[in-house]
Amino acid sequence: MAQAAVQTFKTAADGVHADALPWLTPAKALADDAAPAWIRALRETGAASFATTGLPTLAWEGWQYTNLRPMTSEAFHFDGVQGNVTAADLPAPLLGDSHRIVLVNGRLRPDLGTALPDGVKLLPLMEAQEPEEELVTVGNLATSPLLALNCAYMRDGFILDIAPHRDIARPVEILFMTAGDAPAVYPRVLYRFGENSGATLLERHAGAGASLTNLYAGIVLKQAARGRYYRFIDENDAALHVSQTVVRSHKSSDFQGFSSVSGLATGRQEFGLELLDDGISSSIGGIYMLKGRQCHDFTILADHFEKDGTSVQHFKGVIDDQARAIFQGKIHVHRPAQKTDGYQSHHALLLSDQAEASAKPELEIYADDVKCSHGATAGMLDNDALFYLQSRGIPAAQAKALLIRSFLCETLEKITRDDVRALYAARIAEWLGATEEAGTE
Repeated sequence: MAQAAVQTFKTAADGVHADALPWLTPAKALADDAAPAWIRALRETGAASFATTGLPTLAWEGWQYTNLRPMTSEAFHFDGVQGNVTAADLPAPLLGDSHRIVLVNGRLRPDLGTALPDGVKLLPLMEAQEPEEELVTVGNLATSPLLALNCAYMRDGFILDIAPHRDIARPVEILFMTAGDAPAVYPRVLYRFGENSGATLLERHAGAGASLTNLYAGIVLKQAARGRYYRFIDENDAALHVSQTVVRSHKSSDFQGFSSVSGLATGRQEFGLELLDDGISSSIGGIYMLKGRQCHDFTILADHFEKDGTSVQHFKGVIDDQARAIFQGKIHVHRPAQKTDGYQSHHALLLSDQAEASAKPELEIYADDVKCSHGATAGMLDNDALFYLQSRGIPAAQAKALLIRSFLCETLEKITRDDVRALYAARIAEWLGATEEAGTE
C-alpha cells in the first residue's frame, strides 16, 4: 500500500507539496514487507497527509522559532541497515543494575539486550497483529507533519507491557543507538503500565555521526499506576532529534517524566499529558544546555479532562554562543475539570549576547474552581553573585560554573530517584567541563 501511495503522489500534480516526494520515495522499500494490515493502512494515511503538507515552515503556528534547515531528505538515508554494531560498541548502561533493551537504527537487537524481569513483556511492533488504540489514535496528522512522516515509515519499534499489580524494582533502560552513514530512523513505541503497577524507564538516545531520529512514544498508565520515565539525549552535534510523546493517564495514576539535552544540531520534543480521569498527578520537566548554533524546542500540552488533577511543567536551560532555545507550554482545563492544580515554569540563562530564548506560556481554562499558574524568565548571570564568589577567592570560570550548576540542579530536585538525579547532574558537570575547556583553547 505504501508503494501505491507514493506512486499516486508522483502522478498527482494537485495538492502535493513540492518538498514531500523526496522524503516519501524511500518508503517504497516497505511495500513488500510482512507488516500487518493495520500498519500498512497507517503508512498510507501518513504518507497521504505528509504529501499535502511537507515539512513545517516558520510560517506554521508553533514552528516560528524552530530551525529545520538542517533536516533535508538528501542528508539522511532510510534503509533499515543495522550496521556491524556489537556489544563492545554500546555505551555502558546508565545504571549497573538495570535491565536493558537495545535498538540499532530503530531495529530491536535482542542479542544486545538483557533478559527482562517477570511482569514485563516486550512485543516487536511488526508482531502486533491487531491495532493498538494508543498506536493508532496518535493525533492530528495534518497539523503534525513529522508525526505523519513517522506513520509513513512505520515498521520499527515495540510494545512494552508492565503487568498489573507488579512493582518492577530495577529500572529498564531502552537504548536507541544510531550507527552507519547518516541513518534516518522512525521508531514507534508504546509503554503500558497496568493497573496498580510501577516501573522506572530510562530512554536513552546515543550514537556517533549524523543521524535523524523521528520518534513517536505512547505512554499509558492504567488506574493507580506509577510510571517514571526519564529520557537522555546523548547524541552529538551532527544529530537531529524530533519526537512526540503522548502520556494518557487514568484514574489516580502518577506519572513523572524528565528529559535532558546537551547535544544535537536541532531538536524538538513534544509532550502531551492527557489527564483523562480524576485524581491524576502528571508532571514533565527538563534541562537543556546549548552552545554553538544548536537549536532545541520543548513543546508541552497538559490537558485536564476531569476533576482533582495536578500537572506540573518545570524546565530550565542555559544557552551559549549563538544557540537558541524554545519553550511552548500550555495548560488546558476543560469544563468538568474542577479543582485542577496546574503549574508551569520555564527559566533560561543566557551566557552570551547572541544567545536566544523564546518562551510562549499559555493557560486555557474553562472550569471555575482551579488553581493554575505559569511563568517564564530569561536573563544573564548575576554579576553581583559572580563578584561575591570571586571575592572569596574562587576563580572566575569556577564561579560561573558554580552558578550555572546551582541554577540547573534546582530542577533536578523534582526527580524522586537519587540514582537518576545523579545521572542528570553528571551531564551538567560534563557540559560545564567541555564548555570551560573550549573557552581556554
